[in-house]
Parts: sequence; structure tokens; C-alpha cells
Amino acid sequence: MELRNVQRVYLIGIGGIGMSGLARYFCHLGCIVCGYDKTPTDLTDALRHEGIQVVFEDNCELIPKSFRDRMMIHW
Repeated sequence: MELRNVQRVYLIGIGGIGMSGLARYFCHLGCIVCGYDKTPTDLTDALRHEGIQVVFEDNCELIPKSFRDRMMIHW
């Protein structure tokens, strides 16, 4: 996978110190970024303030349709 080809990023645990850094990195690259976390925190509030969509409900239907239509898992 070439990072320059990534357009959308959905992160599980986006409120963690590592995942939030990745969210900001991909956002800085111009990617559409959103994600899920279990609990709202100051960090998730900051991400939301930066325009990154964060959901707190464990529900796959809340993943934006544009992400669900193109879901690919890379290990």
C-alpha cells in the first residue's frame, strides 16, 4: 500500500495517543479521516474541533457510507 494513494482513513480507537497522531497525520496529507472511540475525552474533542468526525457508539452503521463502500483491510 502506498500512503500517497490513501484517500480515506477510518481509525478504531482514534482517541488514543497513537491513533490520534495518525488521524492528524492523514488529515494533514489531505485525507478524509474519521473514526470510533469508546469514550469522549479532551483528545477526541480536539480532533472533532479540527474537523475529524469521531463517533462513540459501537455501531457499524455509523461508519460513513463512503467508507463502507470502499472498505479494505490492510495488515
